[in-house]
Amino acid sequence: MSVARAIQGAGAGFTIPSALALLTTTYPLGPERTFALSMFGGAACIGQTIGVLLGGVFDATIGWYWIFFVTAIISASLSIAGFFIISKVNDNPASADRRIDYFGVLLFMLGVVAVVFYLSESNTAGWSSAKTLTPFVIGLVVLATFVWWELRVEYPIMPFRIWKSRRFASSVVVIICVTATYNTMIFYTSLTSQNVLHYTPINTALTYIVHGVGLVIGLYTVTRLFKYIRTKFIMGIGWVFIIASSVIFAQIVPTSTYWQLAFPAFIINCLGLSPTWMCCQVNAVADAKDEDQGVVGAVFNVAMQLGGPLGLAISTIMSQSKTPAGAEGEALMDGYSAAFYTYGVIGGVGLLLALILASNQDPAEFSDEAPKKSENLFDVEALGSSEIIEAKGQATSSLSSSSSISPTVIEEEKN
Repeated sequence: MSVARAIQGAGAGFTIPSALALLTTTYPLGPERTFALSMFGGAACIGQTIGVLLGGVFDATIGWYWIFFVTAIISASLSIAGFFIISKVNDNPASADRRIDYFGVLLFMLGVVAVVFYLSESNTAGWSSAKTLTPFVIGLVVLATFVWWELRVEYPIMPFRIWKSRRFASSVVVIICVTATYNTMIFYTSLTSQNVLHYTPINTALTYIVHGVGLVIGLYTVTRLFKYIRTKFIMGIGWVFIIASSVIFAQIVPTSTYWQLAFPAFIINCLGLSPTWMCCQVNAVADAKDEDQGVVGAVFNVAMQLGGPLGLAISTIMSQSKTPAGAEGEALMDGYSAAFYTYGVIGGVGLLLALILASNQDPAEFSDEAPKKSENLFDVEALGSSEIIEAKGQATSSLSSSSSISPTVIEEEKN
């Protein structure tokens, strides 16, 4: 299982940053790119909801392991389709630097794996256990070596110029808190539904439909607000809703119905998660050059993946501290409530980080309906190559229509 999950994570490492890079280099700055990113985020939410539903359906019918078979079939189909569908227009192997920093990749991978191992295993082995603490220290040393190496290699896998963008740096930090709250919420609502409310696996899966649909609607709606409200303010409001949802989830008791607490809590969580997630995603890629979009997407994806185990590790510690030994069923709710409150505290940390670190200025394109073309027909610096050709054609047509201008002058103006 661990090996399979590692390979699966490597697949996500290849696909998600590449998808972000394709979107950001294909669509120009402005509403088109923002809309494309919102659809990208919405697709992720739809996939999350469909995955949970299929898991519940398969568990109740043909067996839970079929989720892996279906994943393999879908992945194989997309792999083949990608060769025919994804445009190669931006490929330029003749001029691009194709060297790969394999040593940097190895250092970063080993360092992150060691840190995540510490977060994942310390709950059972102990936070000061040699089994977990030794890999953690080694991981920190390896990550420090990675930084040293990246500052010296000519073709770094992570060029540190990307960290000069305040929007990118703050988005990476804040998204860790976002995914920490999200994964904790998903994990403990599932446990609460099955162990306390005694829902079947398929009924538990159905409870997440409103959350998936709400996230899609929320992500699409948030992009419409960028022209009027700063993303920093939008994130702040989003964090308030996330914190509020944690408090509502924590009030669930064995006699609660889905519609009393869980349903409104899911709705409120959507209202908070979608704006914070979208603001982080859009700001992370806003300042990056085309050649850096891939690595920016990769770093952002790593931050998203780190948030999950970090949030679960912290919330599990708090949950276990409130759970009596050998507790089952209804007696587990005190521990689950502590976990819900914990993700609310993580949300408070995310709110503070957003207020302190996020830029007070948004990218210029957020306030424009579309990239503006130059008012001056011959302002070459403001025009792209295709627009220059169009402008020359307009100028030629205009000159040709005038009978008072000689053909020689027209040729000079065309040049």
